[in-house]
Parts: sequence; structure tokens; C-alpha cells
Amino acid sequence: MFKKSILLLSFLSLPALAGGVNFQNDREGESYYAGKSYNREIQRTLREVEGRDILNVYRNALGGFNDSNICAYDLNESMLRSLGSMRNGFREYEGVIYYLRSQNQIDDVVVKVLLDAHETSTLKLDLPKDRRSIRLPRDRKAVDDMVLVIGDFEKRFLKNSCFDDAYRSLYSELKKTDKGLDSRGLEALLVEAYERRLIGSGTYMALERARENEVENKWTTLKSYFQKKRSLRTNKPLRDPNEKSNFVTNRYPKSAFSNRMRLMEYYNDFQIMLMAEIVKKLRNRIEADKAEILIYRKEEIETIPLEPMERFRLAVKLLRKEMALISQNHYFNGRSPDYMDIISASYEVGAIPASELAELSSLEELWNPKKSFWQKAQTWVRGAGSIATLLLPPPFGFIPSLGIVIIEMTTQQDNTNGNDPTVLF
Repeated sequence: MFKKSILLLSFLSLPALAGGVNFQNDREGESYYAGKSYNREIQRTLREVEGRDILNVYRNALGGFNDSNICAYDLNESMLRSLGSMRNGFREYEGVIYYLRSQNQIDDVVVKVLLDAHETSTLKLDLPKDRRSIRLPRDRKAVDDMVLVIGDFEKRFLKNSCFDDAYRSLYSELKKTDKGLDSRGLEALLVEAYERRLIGSGTYMALERARENEVENKWTTLKSYFQKKRSLRTNKPLRDPNEKSNFVTNRYPKSAFSNRMRLMEYYNDFQIMLMAEIVKKLRNRIEADKAEILIYRKEEIETIPLEPMERFRLAVKLLRKEMALISQNHYFNGRSPDYMDIISASYEVGAIPASELAELSSLEELWNPKKSFWQKAQTWVRGAGSIATLLLPPPFGFIPSLGIVIIEMTTQQDNTNGNDPTVLF
């Protein structure tokens, strides 16, 4: 069944038809970037330029791109140029990005991408470099080869690409020559290429800013996000495009981004659809009218009906098995999605409505890692009213069952008994 789901989704994930570029927010409730400090940024910006002008500048700038050439660096540059012509010496660009988010013209993923690009483009450099503090790799032949690659950056990598894609391509090419190349080694190579006059000062500073800002580790680009989102909306149309959720804009534990930002950063459209299928199947099993085990022997068939608690346990075991299998699947490149990931993925494609996510997120005790499984369960039982509400399948609902699954799995009970989650019984 799991292989059939993969085969089906492989057809669904074919590239969608080309269309206009649009980053309008259609999933997120209150922004991850909401708060007093961000509001102050917006107010400072609005003292410099009017909101309607910001919207016009953004729409005009976005209209100059298509799905093949959309680029955060170029979009930022285009908007800054237009805003600068309206207000000489305009400097409040971050407030422009936050304002666009406050008007739902963009979502938090686009905010992060534009902010990252703006930070890289405007990063202050400590120049000139102290040659005593930098060291070239020892292999002189490798050094000569790598500085020549850097010298070809504009013609070979940047000519038909956005700067972030071009820089990542350059970085990957350099790593082919020296697999152990680190940031300090690249710093020295850039200085060497500049001093040999293989690159100009502008290219050197752009590459050095990208190195300091670790652009090679930022996987999401404006182009890749647009294509990913378009594929998801084409293959999995939203039943309610106006639906919004605050759950997905909550901060992902121990990180500097939201649940949805992590989802879009770490997973492609195919992986997101696969994760959503797991929750969809969990719902179908829990909400099924009945569940039975059939035993066949020649002409005899033994039917064993499952009681509500047995059905719930079976659904949990199947969920564990599918989570283990999906983390082993080559489509995930060694990544192991957690429960926040699959819930966010399910909402992204409309498999879980925002109202159910709100019900889950309101139970703060559910996400408290300091409490044991039964402490969490007992707290939730008191809030839900009875053990039946918590544990039983319909008519009691999908969310209580999903909640108890998350409680159980986040406490990692099974990690201590050596059970193989890929084995059902």
C-alpha cells in the first residue's frame, strides 16, 4: 500500500503548468514576525513612504518576473530602486517586507527568503583582510584550480541564475576539488582570486558576504518555493483558500523559524504530499465504521472484530510503521520527519482543517516535553472530560485520537523496549 501511494504521488508531483508569479498568503494566520518590534519597523517605514506606494512598488516589481527567473536578490533590488526614487536615501527596507506580510501579500516563508537575501546584500565587511589570519589550502594545484573556478563565477554560474543559486553552484564545484574545504579556506580562496585579479571588487564583496552569511546552507530560494507551492496547490487544491492557521506559524521547538517555515525549508512538494498521506490514512482508520482481522484457511474465513481500543492501538501501530518506513525511504534522503512535520504537511495540503489544528494547539500541556506520558494524558483527560473522549474512535473524533498518539510518541516510550516500528505485530 505504501509503495502504491508513492507511485500515485510520483504522477501527482509532475511540474504544474506555468503561470503568473504570486506569493499571496493562503495558509498562515498571525505572522511569525508579528510583535512590537516588527510593528515599530513597519511604522518607521510608513513615515518614509505610504502603504499604497509600497504595494504598487511590490506588484510592479513582481510583474517583471516569471516562474523561471524569480529571484529574491533581484526583487529586493528592484523594489529598493523604486522606493529610493520616491524617497531619497530610503533605508527602512525591512519594514517594507514586514508591511507586505501584514497585508498578506506574502507569507512568512517569503519574508524569511527576502530578509536573508537583503542581509546578505547589505552585510558590512571588515576589509581589508589581515593576511596573517587566513590560510590557503596546502595543495597548490587545488588552489590554482579553485581560484580559476571562482574567476569564472559571473560567466559560468551567475549569467543565467539568481545569485543564491549561483553561489551554491560555485560552492558545490569547489567542494568537488577539495571535499574538506571549510569557510576559512573559502575566505582565503576569495582573497587569492581577488588579488590575482580574477574577480573584481564587486564580485569579491558579494561572494564574501555570501560566505559570511552561509548562503550555501540556506536551501530555500524564492524560485524553489514558488515552484513547490504551485505544485502543491495544483496537485492538492485547497478546499478553503481563505482558511488560515496560527498553529503553523508557531515557533518550531528550539529553532528560529515557524513550523511551516521548517516544512518548506526541509521538504520538497513530493515529500510533503507523502507525509500528508500518512495522516489521511490515520484519519480514515480511526473514523472507519468498523475494523476486522480476517483469517483465511482453505474454504474457512475467521472474522475477528476489533473493539474500539483495539482499533485505536492498531491505528497507532500502523502510524509508527509508516513513520519508520518513510524515514527509510530514499525519497527523504535520510531525513526523519517528526509529528510536527506531518501535521504541518497535512494542513498545507488541506487534509487537516485549521479548526482542528486550533483544537490541538490549545492544549499546551500536550507539547510540554518535561511531563511524562501519563502526566500529559491525565491533564488532557481532565480537560476533555473523560477517558472515553480521549481514547475512543468516532463518534468522539479524530483530534482526541491524534492527540493521544502525539503524547505517546513524543515521550518516546517505545525507544526503551527495543521494538522495531516497521514490524506491525
